[in-house]
Amino acid sequence: MPSAVDPRLLRAFTVLAEELHFGRAARRLHVAQPAISQQLQRLEAQLGVRLFERSRQHVELSVAGEAILPYARQAVAAAGAVERAAHGMDGGPPASLSVGLSPGAHYLAERVLASLAESDPRLRVQAVADNTGSIARRVAEGSLEIAIGFASAPTAGVRAEALADVPAVVAVGATHRLAGETRVALGSLAEERFAGVDPLDGPGYNAAVRELCRRAGFEPRVSDRSTGPMAWETAVRSGGCVGLTTRISAASTLRGVRILELGENGAFPIQLLTPETAEGCLSPAAARFAAAARAAVIAAPS
Repeated sequence: MPSAVDPRLLRAFTVLAEELHFGRAARRLHVAQPAISQQLQRLEAQLGVRLFERSRQHVELSVAGEAILPYARQAVAAAGAVERAAHGMDGGPPASLSVGLSPGAHYLAERVLASLAESDPRLRVQAVADNTGSIARRVAEGSLEIAIGFASAPTAGVRAEALADVPAVVAVGATHRLAGETRVALGSLAEERFAGVDPLDGPGYNAAVRELCRRAGFEPRVSDRSTGPMAWETAVRSGGCVGLTTRISAASTLRGVRILELGENGAFPIQLLTPETAEGCLSPAAARFAAAARAAVIAAPS
């Protein structure tokens, strides 16, 4: 990504990627709707790629947009940290915090980071977005102080505190036989093949999918052998698989994918990940992050 890219353009891109609606994105950013379109055009021109597929009825991320989105979020977070540091240079050295964020929990993470920026504007946050398995390992080894994970598997050296259970939904490709449905019973998918994620970086997600299916009365066939950041999306979009996800983590996977309500209760856990050795003695910045995460869950609409 070119170093000359304006963080304000990346901010507009990330908000539109989450809303997939120009009007809602404009309201979040407190600008006129044409400004969003202009900023997106400037960013696409700088990057040389098309970031969204647009029609009168739909706005969807392009393949390039999906690939760039995690890095754009990191750049936006870094730019915010730089601004906060610059505004607080007159009070001694600012505190710093290294945080891991799972893409499946980015909406909650956004609220937590916004809360921290308001309460502690001088805190320098280095945010790393990656699969939950990867950020859990980095918490265990000490390169990350704290993280928010999505369906994290038990990891040696890591304490996982449950923050919230997020209702599950079903994802299918636009040409799948169920694409025209709005609601489906999980038990009716017993003959389907389920999309999984990299067994190294997402064992907790794969295990959660199996558990949900077993509760519905069947043993799923989970395709979890593919690796790479686009494996899950590709398996659903064009590989004939169905996928279990949540609405709050589906914003970056909607191109060519339809989301269906699940006909019974099912949920994925969002967890706060901290080093086992740090229990009760987190750094002040990490402790503030943990408190903000718990408060964000309590304040979230049901």
